[in-house]
Amino acid sequence: MALKCFVLPNEKNKEARIAAVQAHLRETLGNDALVIEPGHKGHLVVNGGEKSLYVSIAPAGEKMLAAIKETPVGIDGEYLRAFDGKRIDFGLLAERFFSGEEAEYVRDGDTTADERERFLKIWTRKKAYIKFTGKTVAEFPNFSVVDGDKMLAKVGSATIRKFSMNFEGNEDYLFAIAGV
Repeated sequence: MALKCFVLPNEKNKEARIAAVQAHLRETLGNDALVIEPGHKGHLVVNGGEKSLYVSIAPAGEKMLAAIKETPVGIDGEYLRAFDGKRIDFGLLAERFFSGEEAEYVRDGDTTADERERFLKIWTRKKAYIKFTGKTVAEFPNFSVVDGDKMLAKVGSATIRKFSMNFEGNEDYLFAIAGV
C-alpha cells in the first residue's frame, strides 16, 4: 500500500484520536475487524487486515492528519494560529530543545515571526522523525534537521520533508513527514 493520508476533526485526547482514525479506516477500507494497537518502539499498528499497516497521527488545532503505510511513518503538525498574540522566546526554546546548529538557525530569523516559523519547521520535522524511528523528544539535541540555512532532506537513512494536504484552512497549518 502506498502512503495514504487523511484529515479528520481533532479529538480531545490520544485515545479518542486513535478511535476516530480506526473508525475512519474501518469505514474507508470496509473492514470492521481493523484495530489500531501499540507496536514496536511506540509505533501504532493497524491489525486485522491482509497485512499490518503503520499509522502516525498528528493532532494540530482543530484538525488531525493521519498517515498510513506498510512501513513505519512519522507525521507531525502545528496549527500556526495557536501562537498568534503569544510572547514566546523561540530562540530560548531552541537552545533548550535543539542542537546548537538548529538553535542558531532559529536565532538567525530577522523577526519574531521568522524565529517562530524557523522553530516550528524544525519542531515538526524532529517530531515526525522521532515518530518514524520510535525515539523520544529527549533525543532532540542529539540530531539535527538543518545544515546551515537549509532543511535536510534526510537524517541518517530517514527522509524528512514538508508535507501538505488540501483542506479548508490548510494555510494555517505546518506539517512534516518522515519515512516516505
